Amino acid sequence: MKDLCVRQLRFRGILESRGVPTVEAELDFVCGSSGVASAPIAIKPGRMEKIHLRISELGDLDDIPEFANLRRVIEGREFFNQQVFDTYLESLEIFQLLGANVKMALSIAFCRATAEANGLTIVDHIARVSGSRPAMPRLLANVYSGGIHDRSGGLPFQQIMFVPDDTDLKTCIEAVLRVFNSVEREVVENFVSTGLSASSGLIVEGALTNQLLDVLVKIVEQEIGNSPITFIGLDVAGEHLREANGYRLKDELVSPEALLDLHLQCFANYPIVYFEDPFDPEDILQWRQLIRDKPSFVKIFGDDLFVTDGTRIDPELADGIVLKVNQNGTLSGALLAAKKARALGLDLCVSHRSGETEDCFICDLAVALGAAFVKIGGPRRGDRVAKYNRLLRLWETLKK
Repeated sequence: MKDLCVRQLRFRGILESRGVPTVEAELDFVCGSSGVASAPIAIKPGRMEKIHLRISELGDLDDIPEFANLRRVIEGREFFNQQVFDTYLESLEIFQLLGANVKMALSIAFCRATAEANGLTIVDHIARVSGSRPAMPRLLANVYSGGIHDRSGGLPFQQIMFVPDDTDLKTCIEAVLRVFNSVEREVVENFVSTGLSASSGLIVEGALTNQLLDVLVKIVEQEIGNSPITFIGLDVAGEHLREANGYRLKDELVSPEALLDLHLQCFANYPIVYFEDPFDPEDILQWRQLIRDKPSFVKIFGDDLFVTDGTRIDPELADGIVLKVNQNGTLSGALLAAKKARALGLDLCVSHRSGETEDCFICDLAVALGAAFVKIGGPRRGDRVAKYNRLLRLWETLKK
């Protein structure tokens, strides 16, 4: 492992998928290697997440005082490894103002530059740092978007996803394309579609949740047949449905107990294998009850519940943790959360955010960790399609 001296840092404002400015960091080492990374932006961060810096400028950010100060305290310093660099970032008082997204961009840029300096692929480098074995995760392909993505008040849940289950990634992506295209045609013919969400899910005005699930199941059966490839994932995003002492499902306010019953009915009626954030993080009793009462094939994952924070992980509440580096801020922090989750017997899901860039680091991270799932959105828009393509390239490497 080489000592890594930072020769130069550069910051710029670039566009994420909704046309909103976000931060990109570029880091060069004296040895000649370099890394570039950008931070995605959540459409509405969970209340437990660390603060994020919202920028309004595009292009060069180096002369903005906060970024100039960062360059001053990092350039010329030597760091032995990722943990040393990330620990240093966390120690800087300025980061309390700049936010987790700036830390993420810097942390991942450092990771890429370090991998290059040591002659490793980014996947092999992360696997070495984390002690994991690379493997291809299962895809969670967004088909419908609702909740905070749907201003019409249609689907209350944030995402309904198709989960192909085949050992060959190419077969899985081909299945995603057939299913998504057919669902899109069905929606256009029989419902009112208002386009695509930021994460490339179909927004369907006025449709009931069970109607959309029925369409998805029908299309999967038509396109895939009776193969073992007919699974569904849901992201309830319970925190964003919370209102007063209940949950807002379109025009109805339901109690936590009633929502629990609805979830169990959903498990009984549909082939669901992935279920994310069924309740608000504070409704601990409902989390515990659901994990006890659900069928064994349904896996409950915590996103806003755990916010990629190892200190919050509780195996009595969920079967898995959703990993988002910009929730934590540093790659080391996210890897620590992943390590603790696995030590407690939990699965991993590496996830996108609503406002993504063309940066495909989440694909590298998911494969390097051998995560159970990866969420990259629907097969539309350049920022999401880039991630499907990145997984295909990684799949070729894994097969060798």
